[in-house]
This record gives sequence, C-alpha cells and structure tokens, in this order.
Amino acid sequence: MLLLKDDDVQKVLTMPMTLDALEETQKEIIRGNAATMGRIDVYLPCERPESYYRWALMTGGAKRDGFVVARMLSDIVSWPGEKGAQRENKHCIQPGTYFGMLVMFSARDGMPAAFINDGFLQHMRVGGGAGLGVKYLARQDSHVIGMIGSGGMARTYLEAFAAVRKITKVNVYSPSRDHAAAYAKEMSQKFDIEVIPADSAREAVKNVDIVSCCTSSIDPVFQTAWLEPGMHVTDVTWDETEPGFAGAVDVAVKMGESTPHLENPPPGAFYAAHGFLGYVAGQPEEKAMIPKRPPREEILKMSSLADVISGKAKGRTRDDQTSWFLNLGVMGVQFAAVCAAVYNEAKRKGIGREIPTEWFTQSIRD
Repeated sequence: MLLLKDDDVQKVLTMPMTLDALEETQKEIIRGNAATMGRIDVYLPCERPESYYRWALMTGGAKRDGFVVARMLSDIVSWPGEKGAQRENKHCIQPGTYFGMLVMFSARDGMPAAFINDGFLQHMRVGGGAGLGVKYLARQDSHVIGMIGSGGMARTYLEAFAAVRKITKVNVYSPSRDHAAAYAKEMSQKFDIEVIPADSAREAVKNVDIVSCCTSSIDPVFQTAWLEPGMHVTDVTWDETEPGFAGAVDVAVKMGESTPHLENPPPGAFYAAHGFLGYVAGQPEEKAMIPKRPPREEILKMSSLADVISGKAKGRTRDDQTSWFLNLGVMGVQFAAVCAAVYNEAKRKGIGREIPTEWFTQSIRD
C-alpha cells in the first residue's frame, strides 16, 4: 500500500494530466461506467467558541480506472462576518493546519491501494474542472480573466485556463491588497502574462472574457448586473453568484450533482454551508450558527457537463451568449480519476512510501 504526501503528489501531477483524467471521467459518466456519491457532512458541537466540528465524506469510482476513492475531511469550522458578507474559515488543530485524506481501493481485488494527502491534488482537481468548463463553454477567443480571489484555487484555476485558452491578461481582486499583489507578481512571472491587482471585484471583471470566483465567501461576490455579452463565469460553489443566476445567463451548466437531494431530510439533518447535506448534532442555539443553504431549484434543473459533451444538452452556440459553469459535483469519481493518474505515475517513478497492506486487512468477517 502506498502513502503519498502532498510533496509526492506535486512531483507527478501536472495540469495536463489532471485535465485528461477529468475529461475521461466525463466520458465514463456518459457511458454509464461511473458511480459517485455526493458529499455528506456530519456536524458535532465543539468546545471552541463560535465553531463546529465537521467531518465530510465523498466517494466514487469509474470502470476505466479500476479504483474507488473515499475523500475524508476533518475540520473545525466557523463563519465570521455579518449576514450577506460571511465567509467560511476552517482548520485542523490550529489555523494553517488541515486534514484531508484520500483512501484508494482497488476494484479488481478489493484491497486498499493508497493513502494520499488531498491538499495539492484537490486544488488541481478543482482547477482542472474549471478548465474543462472553459474548454467547452467559453468563447474560443477568450484571453482576459477577471479573478475574484487570490488564494491556492485562484492559482490552479489560472493554470487550467492557460492550458485550454491563450490567456494574455488577468485582473485580480482580493480584500487583501498584499495577497492580490503577491498573486499578481507570482502569476505574471509563471505564465509571462500581464496580471494587475484591481481595487474592487467590480473593477476586476470589467471588459473581461472569463470571470473566475475563487473565494471562501458563502455569500455572492459577483453580481448578475455585471454580466457582459460573451462573458463566461465560473465559480467554486454556487454561493458566489446571486440567486437566479442560472436564468440570467444564456447557457448554465453544472459539473454534476454534488450532494443527495432530499425533499424531506432525516431528523437532525439540513442543507448547510455550500448546500451540502449535513447531519447535525447539538442544541437549537448551537445549530443556529451553521449557515443553512437549501438547494436552489434552478441549480437542480441545470444540465451537466456530461450532457453537453454527449450532445444531450446545448452549450454555447454564439459568441455573444453568456455562460455559467458551476464547478461543483461528481466529486467522488473525479478524485478517483486523478488519484489513479497520480498513483500509476508514482508507482512508475518509485515515489512514495510503502506501508504493509496487512496492517489494514483482517481475518474476521464483518
């Protein structure tokens, strides 16, 4: 069994690998050869003020890769800010420390194959998903990006966009001027393009071809009134655009389903941050601190990227159309695809640490 830390993954995973794995996954979905379980969260009250403990699970796999991967997250979460301008903070142990583990199983013999840190791989997966959205929905002559956010996701988003379109300029906005300036310096050097910090989100998205929302906000950061003809908008979660946005654009497509959709969730469960189904323990006053985000009907009705690739649904048909790609959904099978690519390349290059598989098997039947 192979243990791959973030630095191991960085040695083998490239954006072209990620894009290829995710595109092949879409084809497996179309063929009916992929299974994926939407994200489910479990919340427990914790002793830290204004915070909750949250454990998250998503899983999936595809016949092509021959693996099933379960991704698990363990976080202390809080939601600072006034309603309408809230963000989500999360960490494990202390700010700046995180736990995210990908557990990989072989569908050929049922044996565990790898433990993989999810940090770098997650950023590449999400960025690659946004890149596929640009590939299939943005205008071919899209060259200028308006980037709202300047963190890790904003970096892999730009890397993915640059892999599928000839990007020449980026306007970047962050509430922190220092973060925006650091992003601009790093990205301009990496991609040899013009990257300019903007004074506001509004300024960042004026006269651009692609708008990218990469923030930790759980409230809208892009206003529908800012749409311009031909513009393509993508985001990390549907929190970042205003309700009704799917009906405001000409073409609205989502990556896929992101969590089970139940008309009547079980007792103690509700749709919480980012619209994921959460099973929540605690007293009413404790539960009240968790943002509630029930599914938006417009999103449930949106076509998926697999529908567009297969021809079941239409994508962009004219350059003057506006498009929105909700880069959320089918996460479990995406992790399986990217993990398979990383695992196979790591084995080929002899990267990672071997752990005895017998540590994780037993002779007692469950």
